[in-house]
Amino acid sequence: MSTSPPKLDALEARLGHAFRNLTLLESALTHPGYVNEHPDAGDHYQRLEFLGDAVIQFVVTDALFRLRPLEREGELSRLRVALANGAFLGELARELGIPAHVRLCAAEQKTGGSPSVSGDVFEAVVGAIFMDAGLPAAQAFIHRAYGDLETRLESLRLEDTNPKGRLQERVQAVHGTGVLRYETVHISGEDHAREYEARVYLKDLPLATGRGTSKKSAEEAAARAALSALP
Repeated sequence: MSTSPPKLDALEARLGHAFRNLTLLESALTHPGYVNEHPDAGDHYQRLEFLGDAVIQFVVTDALFRLRPLEREGELSRLRVALANGAFLGELARELGIPAHVRLCAAEQKTGGSPSVSGDVFEAVVGAIFMDAGLPAAQAFIHRAYGDLETRLESLRLEDTNPKGRLQERVQAVHGTGVLRYETVHISGEDHAREYEARVYLKDLPLATGRGTSKKSAEEAAARAALSALP
């Protein structure tokens, strides 16, 4: 039977992990500033946060590698960033009700905790579970917290905000840098409703064309088309 306080019993139930060493969970829930104000409070979460970050990176990388067997490294990296950044981890922490259990310093209490704290604590909780029961337990917790990974990716509504950068990543491994160029090949429409057509070249080889209401958007459309066309 768990000997943890009732409020941590409830949190452990939501986490799906009963700690053998409850001190680990208490440390994961303790802000560094709280320890400065209460020297007898034990450890704070920063070391566990460091560990948890590495565990999350590994587990998410492994999951994406299996989920997208044909995806290239650059896109996998982009998806991993979206699924393991502080803002997203903070959202996971809030879904689990973790922030309500964090011991904050007086300054943080006035604001309810800075936005980054929830993500930091989520990482620390992962680190605590890893230290308490090893990688399988931490991995199981991460999978439970994320749920269906494809659904998570869809809910993020990831926008390809840098298609030209992605195209550069794709070609530079083989052809090096400075081999892509963009050319505006056609402009149509009235002054207030211009439409541009751009073409992207790999050296002198045309890869794709795209249209947009500005040169920039046309070039980005061309880059997206090229990404779709490349093997």
